[in-house]
Amino acid sequence: MRIELGLPGNQRVNAVVTNSQQKAPTMTTTNHTPIRARFARKPYSLDEVLHNADPSAPLEPIEIELHKELTEAEYDAFANTLLQDRGWLAGLGGHTAGRRRVVAVSAPNRRMLFVDPSGSRYGRYVGIAEAPVTDDDQAGAIGWLIDNRRPEVSREQAIRTLRRALSGDPAALRILDSLADQ
Repeated sequence: MRIELGLPGNQRVNAVVTNSQQKAPTMTTTNHTPIRARFARKPYSLDEVLHNADPSAPLEPIEIELHKELTEAEYDAFANTLLQDRGWLAGLGGHTAGRRRVVAVSAPNRRMLFVDPSGSRYGRYVGIAEAPVTDDDQAGAIGWLIDNRRPEVSREQAIRTLRRALSGDPAALRILDSLADQ
């Protein structure tokens, strides 16, 4: 392709070409653990998601496509009529790269829901996140391991072994320090 610039043929022109379109911002996290959720298929209400979901259903990694913030009243109305069409769900959801694409629905003082309309306008699949591991859960698990160690293993030896095994986890090391001081 030849572009005429209106200059004599023996004159050279240097040009810099730049892309004027800015890259869309992307969401990144410092925690590389994916959010996972257990989903119920075509639940009528949040109560059905919480109490009738199959506990043996696998937790699925999710990718949040849209975050919808509702008021408490809007959330309660949504949570009680999940099969009702809503325009803000249209065309969203599905799967990509091994993750379920969802709309995160939240409100103050309410549990976040993950909705995969799979291209529909209603909550075809609705899930809740797995319970996060807290320091109390971790402390309980570590304490249980120490209390239920083999009889020939001393408490101190169990703590030393766990300290080596969990050396990359500062929270676990603090828990072990407090158990060693007891």
